[in-house]
Amino acid sequence: MPDSTSCCHATGGYCQRCDLLVGLPGLHVTGVHRDDAGLRVEVESRPPVVMGCPACGVVAHAHGRQRVVLIDAPCFTAPVKLWWRKRRWLCPEPSCPVTSFMEQDPEVARPRALLTSRATSWAIGQMRRENASVQGLARQLGCAWKTLWRAVRPVLEAAAADETRFAGATSLGVDEHVVRHEALLYRMEVGDLHWLAVVAAK
Repeated sequence: MPDSTSCCHATGGYCQRCDLLVGLPGLHVTGVHRDDAGLRVEVESRPPVVMGCPACGVVAHAHGRQRVVLIDAPCFTAPVKLWWRKRRWLCPEPSCPVTSFMEQDPEVARPRALLTSRATSWAIGQMRRENASVQGLARQLGCAWKTLWRAVRPVLEAAAADETRFAGATSLGVDEHVVRHEALLYRMEVGDLHWLAVVAAK
């Protein structure tokens, strides 16, 4: 064919179709690999026009990239690892307590998180809609139980502390078709139903 229909035929640029498929605004796909362990998606951001130090505001200097590995939501029946080539910046201000820092995007992942934000949301959605266990979800994500729970727990705690979720409610209860009876009985014994309510209602 004289005109290739490949979405990645242009060398040295980003593929808009790949970016659309991965769905992480602000990040661009630079590589995708699949093996027995699952999918590995490599991404990076475009260089900003100006980057200021988060502590003092002085214009920072670029200092290369550092790879950060994140657990993403499963895709195409496979666990996914996101290899984010984060930019590192140096602050030139001698009196600033911050000598270097890395780019952050809370829409992708919280600082120092092991899971992406959408992997955490996916896991909570599976708990809510499919009555999935943390162990089963961790297996689908390709991570340990503790790794997933450390990501999910603060989100559930924040939702439990948000009183606005009761706005407009005239009565509270537990849907017996959503919550497993053995789990409900256990939580009733310890006198704490808010975890169940948050997972079921989120």
